Amino acid sequence: MKKRAAKFILALTTLSAIIWIIGELLIGEFINNWWVSVAWAVLVLVGCCTYSLIFCPRAPYSDKNDAHKED
Repeated sequence: MKKRAAKFILALTTLSAIIWIIGELLIGEFINNWWVSVAWAVLVLVGCCTYSLIFCPRAPYSDKNDAHKED
């Protein structure tokens, strides 16, 4: 795993945990409903995975023939 990808994953995980905790605190304070809390947790998890799949830095695609060539 590249250093850039590891930094991206750690930053995304930290940010999603902060968003989830703030949402849980607000739900507990104002709504106080268990189902809303579960829906919020699922929404944050799906959003984090979707964002990661779309924007995670990847190694450039190379053809099988290009993998054995040296510059």
